[in-house]
Amino acid sequence: MLYARAADLTAIVHAAFIAFVLAGGFLAWRWPRLVWVHLPAVAVTAVIFLVGADCPLTDLERHFRREAGQRAYRDGFVAHYLLPMVPDTVRTVGVPLFVIGLNVAAYAGYVARRRARPERGLGGRPAPTASRR
Repeated sequence: MLYARAADLTAIVHAAFIAFVLAGGFLAWRWPRLVWVHLPAVAVTAVIFLVGADCPLTDLERHFRREAGQRAYRDGFVAHYLLPMVPDTVRTVGVPLFVIGLNVAAYAGYVARRRARPERGLGGRPAPTASRR
């Protein structure tokens, strides 16, 4: 029972990670320091996708499922849980382009917002300017 719960928790964490990869760029509009966590998450995800490897969270979930006496799925997490909802014609090209486009849009908005606002100091107040004599 403990392994089954661990597998379920791993699947939930994995889904949350995917949601973060998709939405983190937009969340950075509100919390700019989040960029330093989001960009590495996107980079790691891209590398895993490009080399065709399974995410370590997928491997961990499958391990817990086997230990619980459950049947572990063969495909990756996304292929098992998410892609059945997506038509076959969209899977190969559409999903990666959607993820890339979403992150490009998020960071284009992030950069535009950062340029439009004055620099902020501690506590969200405008940073002090040098006084002239």
